[in-house]
Amino acid sequence: MSDYLTDEEQMTRLRNWWEQNGAALLVGVVLVVVGVVGWRWYQTSVEERIANGSDLYGQWLEAKGEARQRLGELIEEEAAGTAYPTFVLFHQARDAVESGDLSKAESDLQAAVTAAPGQEIADLARLRLARVLFELDRGPEALDALRQIRGEGYRALAAELQGDIHLADGDRESAHEAYASALSQAQDGSQRPLLEVKVADTADAASS
Repeated sequence: MSDYLTDEEQMTRLRNWWEQNGAALLVGVVLVVVGVVGWRWYQTSVEERIANGSDLYGQWLEAKGEARQRLGELIEEEAAGTAYPTFVLFHQARDAVESGDLSKAESDLQAAVTAAPGQEIADLARLRLARVLFELDRGPEALDALRQIRGEGYRALAAELQGDIHLADGDRESAHEAYASALSQAQDGSQRPLLEVKVADTADAASS
């Protein structure tokens, strides 16, 4: 029917429609544009942080002393949200363990859990933190850290460490249950002879 309307009538209808719907349409278009631009900006920002973090991390690995410390602080600031700050903390925690400073290692790994950009890296941080807490004779805290591990990739290792903690505490039944769980969760059919020995060694407590 619009084919039979005069130009003036069509313009009047268009003007009326715009008055009723134009504002909402304009807002919708603006939101779409802002969303697309914002997403592209975010993606570019993330890519730049990753690239910059990679460069800084490579320099950090080669640096020593105060230069390494400054680079570590720069990575924490400029590569926030990427895995590189967590990698730095992992290295620092390992060095602290090797030097016998378990308190420093604990602090670094607590920070790594917080800084981790994803579940998998956070789980690795919790697993390493639990080992340090176990070495510090803080078994209950170590078990709490292990219970927070959710990813399949670390469940078997977490269960085995739970078994070690229970065994050290004299709870052979709980140790056996944890070892058996760890063995059942071992991935890719990998052979775990030491874990199998642990399961067999605590089997006498299974039904006690």
